[in-house]
Amino acid sequence: MAGLPNGGTGRIGALEAPLVAPVAHIEIKRMMPVLDPSRPRRAEDAEDIARPEAALRRRGAG
Repeated sequence: MAGLPNGGTGRIGALEAPLVAPVAHIEIKRMMPVLDPSRPRRAEDAEDIARPEAALRRRGAG
């Protein structure tokens, strides 16, 4: 997706794909209910935010 911070490239076997940076992923999850009010905040969204935030804190990047 254009305009998202670069998360590098991921690979599964021979398949290569661009990755969304963790900070962009967190921001998208936080803002989705604001950007699209028809999509309410869900428990799984809170988990999708908590995991990368915890990983960033462990790495000292958050």
